[in-house]
Formats: sequence, structure tokens, C-alpha cells
Amino acid sequence: MRITPPNKWGYWRGRAAAAFCLLLAFLFLRRVLLVVVLALKILGHTDALDAWKGPVQRETVEHAGIPIDIYSGKHTSSSILIVHGVNPTGKDSLDLVRISQALAQVGYRVYVPDLIEMKRQHLQPEEAGHIKSVFQFIGTDAGMACFSYGCGPAMIAAADPDIRNHVRFALAFGGYFDIRETLEFVVTGPESPIAYLKWVYLGANSDLVGDENDRVRLRTIAESHGEPQIESEIAGSLSPDGKALLDVFLATNPEDFRARLEAGPENLQRRLDALSPSRVVRQIRAPLILVHGINDPAIPAQQTIEFAEAARANGSDYSLTLLRMYGHVNPILPKMGVANLVTFYLPETFRFLRVINHLIAVM
Repeated sequence: MRITPPNKWGYWRGRAAAAFCLLLAFLFLRRVLLVVVLALKILGHTDALDAWKGPVQRETVEHAGIPIDIYSGKHTSSSILIVHGVNPTGKDSLDLVRISQALAQVGYRVYVPDLIEMKRQHLQPEEAGHIKSVFQFIGTDAGMACFSYGCGPAMIAAADPDIRNHVRFALAFGGYFDIRETLEFVVTGPESPIAYLKWVYLGANSDLVGDENDRVRLRTIAESHGEPQIESEIAGSLSPDGKALLDVFLATNPEDFRARLEAGPENLQRRLDALSPSRVVRQIRAPLILVHGINDPAIPAQQTIEFAEAARANGSDYSLTLLRMYGHVNPILPKMGVANLVTFYLPETFRFLRVINHLIAVM
């Protein structure tokens, strides 16, 4: 009887295939775990990612008069520039610090400039130039991410011919597409917990009138949040330019707003046009990651939907995610229960993790 010798090649080929499958399974599970713990830290649950990836180095440098925080972890594979919103905390917002640390822990070198006028809640077209300058300071191709009203100048910077081919991706969270439409919503939309925003915008943009006395009067009205008695006492002493600017913010419905804006100060119209990504969307080359809270009370989700529609019409690479778990840029989570688990938490978790996975994939 003849004995067939064992097929050593087949044996080792089988072992190699098994080892390869185990490696793929390990990498897959590691990726899943990384996405989950990154998402948890972004939502405020920091322990898991901190224990896994350790501390992050944060240093502050200055470029062209702009303070920039740089976050670095143990291993860095690419860079990202983050643009904060229009708020007094700027780069030191606790949520933004946590997000920056998290991105550094998973492999990004994170640059967060402190944009002074935006901290004063004063949104100017010049901010796009400042963002472009910081991006060039990074010195290499990088991603760009922005939040809320910071997305206007950030997306305009991403379209700039000098840097647009070096922006690896652009993530906009809760941003706007056309600031005329957004201001119309803020002025004439339904009452909300942040209805004061229109008065913040009026006060911050009082510099659009030439008379210093008008500026002081407009800021007084804005600081009172349009209190009727103060408004009626002061409005009569405004110049025609000052009254025209105030009238825009006293509009009661969309049609009234558009008419008053059309008749309002030309420099206000120019500023709004210069701050709208809708004017430059065709020039953006970076893949777009667009995210918005469906029930955003500050900037309607329709703005990001319009951005996505324009990207699709231009043949641009984009993704659109609408989240119920976010209001403006902060989570709003219902009470845990069986019904909410099935109808809210499971689908929202999937959508949110898909965004986080995308952010890791483009690193």
C-alpha cells in the first residue's frame, strides 16, 4: 500500500490564510473600537479614549498675530485645521478642546486658531483670509473642519485658488450656505432659546454705519434685546443709515425682511454676499463632509441641504448627514427607554458613527 505524503504547501497555505483572516478581523475590530471611543469622547465620555491613547500635547504659537493651539498625540499621520464658531470662548471652548484632543489622540495634528473678531461675535469677510493664512502656516496638505457661523469664512477659504488643491477634505458641522437666508431665519423665524442672536448680530455689525453716535445707539438697542421702550426712544435719533440698518432687524416676516434688506445699507448687502459660501461653492475642490442637526434652532438644516444640492449639481464629492441627536452644535438626547432605543438611539448612533468613521478614513 502506497502512503501519500502530506501536502506541506497546502498546509502552510491554509495556515497563512487563517492568519490573514485573523489579522483582518483584528484590524476590523480595532477600527470599530476606535470609532466608538472617539465618538464617545466627542460626546463628552472621555475615559475610554484617554486610557487607550494617553495624554495629548498642547502648545500655543502665534502666526500673523493669530494665536494657534496645536494638539499632538503619540502618532501623527495628517493635519487638520479647526475653525471655531462665533462665540466669546473661541479656541478655548471646552467642547472644542475636547474634540481637538480626541482628534489628536487618533492621529491628527490639530491646529485651532483664535479668531478675535469672531470671539467678539463679529463675523467679517476678512476672516476667510485669516483662515487661509493659518492653513498655509501648516505647511502641508490638511483637512479643514468648522462649526456654526465659522463655516462661512472657512468654506470661502477652502475655495481660495491658493489653497483649494491642498485641502484634503472640508467638514462643516451646523454651518450655513447663504447668510442672507440664515439672517432672514434668525430675524423672522420662530421664537427659540437663542432668539437673542439677531440682536447680537446687530450690535456686532453696528460698524456698518459711519456715524459713531449711531453705532452707540444701535449697540444700546442690541444690548436691550430690542426692548420696545428703549428701541422707540432711540430709533428717532438715528440717521437714515442707522435707521435703515435697524429696520432690517425689526422685520416681522420673510417678505418684509427681503424688502428691508434690499432697501438697507449697501455695505450690509456686500458683507453678507462676501460671507456666503453659495457664491464660491463651484471653486471648492475638497470632498465635503456636511453634517447638521435636523432641529437646529440657530441655523436651519435646510442650509446644509442646499449646500449638498449645490455640491451634487457641481459633481463634487460630498456626504450629507442630518442628525436628530444634535440641536445646533450640542447634543440633545431624550430619556433612555425601549421606544427611544429603537426609534432614536440605534439609528442616530449608526448615523453618528458613520460620520466618525468617515473622519478617520480620510485621515
